[in-house]
Order: sequence, then C-alpha cells, then structure tokens
Amino acid sequence: MRLSVAVSILFLATATPAVVAAQTPPDAASTYRDFRTRAEAGDAAAQWEVGMMLLNGHGVARNDAEAYRWVRKSGEQGNESGMISTAVMLAMGQGVGRDPGAARDWYRRAAETHGSAHALRGLAGMLLMGDGGAPEPERGLAYLELAAEGGDAPAAQILEAVAPQAAGKLDRAQVDAFKTEWIAAHGRPD
Repeated sequence: MRLSVAVSILFLATATPAVVAAQTPPDAASTYRDFRTRAEAGDAAAQWEVGMMLLNGHGVARNDAEAYRWVRKSGEQGNESGMISTAVMLAMGQGVGRDPGAARDWYRRAAETHGSAHALRGLAGMLLMGDGGAPEPERGLAYLELAAEGGDAPAAQILEAVAPQAAGKLDRAQVDAFKTEWIAAHGRPD
C-alpha cells in the first residue's frame, strides 16, 4: 500500500515538535537562562525546554544543531518529550543529519517506555511510508489505530485519510494481531 501525498503531508504536519509556549514570554532570555542552568545540572525536562527554545529562537538565537544536542540529552535520560523530539529532528534532518532508521527507533522507544500515543503515531507513519526501513503497512495501520484509540487527535485525522486506502488492501487479521501483540507487551497507549 502506498500512501497518497496528502496522507504523507498529514504525517509531516503533525510531527513537528511542540513549542515551549504559544507565545514568547515577556522575558524569554531570563527564562532561557533559568532553564539552561537546570539543564546543565542534568534536569531532563529543562534540557528539553532549552532545546525547544533554541529550536524556536525563544530568548536565544535560533540554533538547530544545539537544539538537537539538548533535546537528545533529554531523550537519553528517558524524558518522553525529549525522545519524541529527537525522533522528529532525526526524521526531518533538523539540527542533525537525516536518519530515519534512528528516528524509527526513538519513536519506538518512546512509545514502549511511556505508552505515548504521540510516539506510536510517529512510528506508525514511518512504518506506513517505509521511512527508515521496509514498509510495514499492517503494523503501521495497527499502531495508527492504537494511537487514535489512545486519544491522539492527529492520529485519528490521519486514520480517516488512510482507512479508505487500506480497505481491502491490507490483511485485517494481521492488523488486529499486531494490535493485540502491542497491547499484551506494552498496554494501551495514552
């Protein structure tokens, strides 16, 4: 099964990392300094915040490579946002060379470790599109359905676009088996 260009665009549009805040705080430079101090002390959540501020140029000059470095530090400590943002940046080649295979692995680790529907959606997209490895459409659809069932609204939107293309083309029993396998090993995502 090949995804349409529109579905591919939906995956990319929903894969961008979350920003630190909807608006730049009045004293973003001070906020950046505070997060940076905590990040340098090893606080994984602060490391992610520093990465996002660098990525978005909030309170500091934009620097994608330095953003990736901080996001990855956060992810290496098991921070869910850090893991997902590392996957996104690797998948997009933002601040680091594009490495879809590593991105797939980061999405998988975040989904398995945290039960993250968001991470499972990212992994599903890569599996459906064959990005970072061979296409696995049945497994990808299973993970996309689980992400949508777990409350991930973008996954539900993508599923609406994918379902008509998948109908009759994929082995429904295999999709259901992959869902059962995931739930038995990791529980339902949220």
